[in-house]
Amino acid sequence: MPTQKPKEKSEKLPELMELFPLMEKLGKHLKEDGSLNGVKIGWHCHLTQLTLLTAEALVEGGAKLFLSEVNPATTDDEAVQGIRDLGAKVFTGENSPEKVLAESPQLLTDTGFVIIGKFLSMAPSERPKSVTAASEITTSGIEKLRKISDLPLPVININGGLLKARIENYHGVGDGVVDLLRRLTGRSLSGLNSTVVGYGAVGSGVAFHLRKEGGIVNVVDNDPVRRLIAHFDGFSVNDLLTSLRKADVVVTATGKKHIIGETHWQAARDGAIFLNVGHWPEELDLNALRKSAQKIDDLELKTQRFHLKEAAGSDAEKRLYVVADGNPANIVLLTGSVEPTLIHLATEALCLSYLAKHGTSLGHGEHLVPYEVEQNSSVLALEALRA
Repeated sequence: MPTQKPKEKSEKLPELMELFPLMEKLGKHLKEDGSLNGVKIGWHCHLTQLTLLTAEALVEGGAKLFLSEVNPATTDDEAVQGIRDLGAKVFTGENSPEKVLAESPQLLTDTGFVIIGKFLSMAPSERPKSVTAASEITTSGIEKLRKISDLPLPVININGGLLKARIENYHGVGDGVVDLLRRLTGRSLSGLNSTVVGYGAVGSGVAFHLRKEGGIVNVVDNDPVRRLIAHFDGFSVNDLLTSLRKADVVVTATGKKHIIGETHWQAARDGAIFLNVGHWPEELDLNALRKSAQKIDDLELKTQRFHLKEAAGSDAEKRLYVVADGNPANIVLLTGSVEPTLIHLATEALCLSYLAKHGTSLGHGEHLVPYEVEQNSSVLALEALRA
């Protein structure tokens, strides 16, 4: 493959590099550390401008990158070209993880337990012998990982780390939802009635940030423990159908399929906005919505307006709005402050550095993010923030 050389700066986000130069500091750190020099990394991820910034830092540290596409809806073609200009290989399409594995990577880092899952689905004799360790960044991916009793390699659970949960999931996604709704509605969020479905690290952050803006927030979660926590955090807790009847905005953050289905579309009030920030686009059953719709309008900000009859036999109409076709809206539209996501990506890169040094000596199975990795990431972030 071509020699991988870092570009001096990403053209699309030069102001970010100056105001929050985390990736510049990360690249220098990895270069001085030398642990990733010549290491082949298979990376299943969203192909965004922030991925490009991270790729620049990894390549500066000497890594050889092979990337596969998580979701075409979140892929930025300019970012893909920028990553390829570094000399990295980027594969898109449904079979992209298999193409990465064919390159015999040494380390894997995953989004949704896809590339690790592909690796494990291969017969042991057919798996690339080069792979020694991996990491996973999502809740849904970790849930899949924990169903496998005999993992043949160590996997770091980045999602369970403090920085991913408290910075990127909680503050990053929540801030992104607020930014998106302001741009979408052109109004203050004060008094806006919102329902947040799922009260994990992501959903609780969304609820916090919506209330911070003066919104009225209701929480829905099937887990009684999370419902109780939401109650003591000061949120009203209700069942989904009851909540939908008064919600101006519905945000899903569960990682589960078809949380919103035909019954829920019918229960929703006129003018309600639906957006998903969970990993899988299928949280919203859009096939059921399309079957019920009499008309669909394409609007700005990758939003569609669905015209439905208010009730069977009624001539009254209601309109429902869906953002980004159910894909994770904050990623598709790159909303909110990028600092939390860059901190997460820096932590992911430093986990790879840790695995390059220690992966072969770790026991097989799930491992929490080493605290020293989060400390190093925090030091770089605080320096970039001049804090």
